[in-house]
Amino acid sequence: MQKELLKLFEGDSSQFITVSLTGETDERGKKKADYLTVHEPVTEQLWADHIKGDVLIGIRPENGDKLRWSCIDIDPANYKAYSQKKYVDIIRDFDLPLVPVKSKSGGLHLFIFFSDWADKIKIKDKLEQINKEYFLSKEVFPLNKAVGMPYHKADAAIEYAFDDQNTPLMLGGFIELAKKKTVDPKDFLKLKITEYNAETDWREYPPCVQKVIQEGWTGERNNMLFNICVTEMKKAEGSLTVKQLKDIAWERQKVIYGNHPKGPLKRSESDMVAQSVHTKGYEYFCPPKHGFVASICDKETCKLRKLGIGVQAPDIKNDFKNIIYTQDTKGIIWECDFRDTHISFRAEDIKDQKTFRTCLAKHRIYWLTLPRPKKGPDPFELLMKHIVESAIENTKLKYEDTLEEEQYQTLKDFFETTIEQDDFNKLKDGYTVLDSKSNMIYFKRATLDRYLKRTSNKAFASVVEALRLLKCDKHDYHEGEKNVWYVQMPEFVNHQAIRQQAQTNTQNIISEMDDQYHTKFRTPKA
Repeated sequence: MQKELLKLFEGDSSQFITVSLTGETDERGKKKADYLTVHEPVTEQLWADHIKGDVLIGIRPENGDKLRWSCIDIDPANYKAYSQKKYVDIIRDFDLPLVPVKSKSGGLHLFIFFSDWADKIKIKDKLEQINKEYFLSKEVFPLNKAVGMPYHKADAAIEYAFDDQNTPLMLGGFIELAKKKTVDPKDFLKLKITEYNAETDWREYPPCVQKVIQEGWTGERNNMLFNICVTEMKKAEGSLTVKQLKDIAWERQKVIYGNHPKGPLKRSESDMVAQSVHTKGYEYFCPPKHGFVASICDKETCKLRKLGIGVQAPDIKNDFKNIIYTQDTKGIIWECDFRDTHISFRAEDIKDQKTFRTCLAKHRIYWLTLPRPKKGPDPFELLMKHIVESAIENTKLKYEDTLEEEQYQTLKDFFETTIEQDDFNKLKDGYTVLDSKSNMIYFKRATLDRYLKRTSNKAFASVVEALRLLKCDKHDYHEGEKNVWYVQMPEFVNHQAIRQQAQTNTQNIISEMDDQYHTKFRTPKA
């Protein structure tokens, strides 16, 4: 079994996390856990220990910019009351290549497995589309974090899969189902997403209202019904009569509160909420002032929706696809496909529409200015916020790797341009000195500091950071100089070039006892 699981969940093999349930739950009933990252490879033995129950592991799906599996993490509004059957039914009815697995926290992981390595950015983009249409989850992997693995202590697992009939599966059944649903990445990216018309204007509801209509609600009844009534008034553009709104509220709450511990509201209570919305105007109850909805609130998404709390970002946002970002010591650059043209821009390019228009003109794209309303947020700002926050890091050029490369190149240039061999008198003159016998190099802190400032180097925040990277030690006194730093010659420095230079310098020195001295400097007699 462990061999099969190792193959199915092939991802970041260089590390994993261990998970320990604390025995506590949050206000939604979600089980709390502690996490520890272990920088060791994922092996068959590790999986065997997981199945046995000795350790509970989590694995990141991505390996560089590729992956062979991914996941949509369902985070219910109320863990105690929700049922996974609704999600199982959606997967079956729309023939989605997903395997639903109960998570350690009590939610649901919708796993997808691929027959070959796939581009993680394209996969995530497709999963986001599927999630937006069917599941409304806040977490779609990859997210640069690990996913808890199923079938810990397999004989009595709390993380187990369901088949299309909502029947729990043992480990063998899960493996069989996962293999059956494994899909070719190319076929998955071509998958046609059938509209999930739960009801009219479904995609324009505030996320909180959309969530409770889909899952039900076990929290505050009156306040949540208030938000639902606001949505109905916005949907009807304020044209509903009091009676019409009362009737809608009554029918809505009977369904939504069907599994509520207190049951649905009385007709008089439901009518009172509807009357309040109709009389006093309609603005949503939102966090932080109204905390009852905090667990399912997605304010930024809400701002982008027609029936949400803010001005809807223009539909043009859907024209920006495959958004990635690359960070280096000079800042961040974003890249994406805009209407089949690959574009890139930096922070200074998006400060306003005028500068963004100039940026796009370089790509032979003419930007039509988005009109700004008299009230509410700027649609252009909402658009840029969406693009920036939707971006996924370009793992081929990770910031950490780029920064590290620049740091080592800086130190390499420093040593190779300032080293003198065996001449400690030059320490005070701003040189570093190589002791050819011990292969140690010596330098003053001020020498390195001046170099970093002179070159306007941004690879290091300070000279202290450079000293820490080199793992230097310090002599209080050395060869008559105070506070001298020293370190073994780093491997990234070109030793041979330095020694060849030193040898050349030595060879050019001519002794008075040498015949060459007299040949070169003695003036022949006339």
